[in-house]
Amino acid sequence: MDRPEAPSFDDLTLDDAPEIYNLIESLAWTHVVKDLEIMLEVGVFLGARDAKGNLVATGALFPYGKDLASIGMIMVSPESQKQGYGRAVMDALHNHEIAQGRTLCLVATEEGEPLYKKCGYAVAGRIRKFFGSSDQFLKEILVSELSTGLNDTNLRTMFECDLDKVIAMDAQAIGANRRRLFEKRYAQADYAVVAETQKGEIVGFLMATPQRGQHHLGSMVAPDSKTALAMIRYMAERSDKELRIDVPERQEDLHKQLPLLGFKLIANPPAMIRHQNVFPGCRERYWSLMSQAYA
Repeated sequence: MDRPEAPSFDDLTLDDAPEIYNLIESLAWTHVVKDLEIMLEVGVFLGARDAKGNLVATGALFPYGKDLASIGMIMVSPESQKQGYGRAVMDALHNHEIAQGRTLCLVATEEGEPLYKKCGYAVAGRIRKFFGSSDQFLKEILVSELSTGLNDTNLRTMFECDLDKVIAMDAQAIGANRRRLFEKRYAQADYAVVAETQKGEIVGFLMATPQRGQHHLGSMVAPDSKTALAMIRYMAERSDKELRIDVPERQEDLHKQLPLLGFKLIANPPAMIRHQNVFPGCRERYWSLMSQAYA
């Protein structure tokens, strides 16, 4: 066994991005280099090394406002698993000064759920992870009875001048302000759309961010499932990639509609929160996650 009995964790920086990316590839995750750059800029990224100096475990903490933070990127290299690194990285994140006084949340993997429960997290819902082809979605929408037309709302490209309004809507939905993260994800997005009333009021938005061979659709805030579906169609008409969308469990209408339009449910991971059982914010307006790492 190469690791010390009590592994120590150091802050990772942009210089460590290549090693983190190697760890991502060893686990067959789909993050791209730009994802890592943003994570390292907006969050705290901790890493542990084995006796040879190889990065073998990581974890990240993303603070939102003063009261909330998401935990993500809990990775242990395949050859170092089941050696206590998972619990060690969670302890290191919980002890970090940024975690103090904040509600902590995460989206677990099936393998990680037992560990997180031991660390004080409870399941507060589940996320339905869907994948689908843009072409198939558009083909199915034409023959389905589902309508994506909006009577009093227009869809248009999101511009930088919309960000204050959109970020405020995101903050209301999740219960905390994610301005710094949101601005960087907007810059990373290939496409971003807002739903706007005839009076010019923005009532919804969706971003499509590139990953390997995919567009990740999120985050999305919308007043109803019809608007949400219309914004997904807007993205499908522009994307030449596979579409991925992580939909909170409570959005039952969208769960029913997406399989009819060619999307496949491939995972149903738990959304967990520490020392509580309800997520903050107006989650009924939150239709898709920005990323599982950002909860």
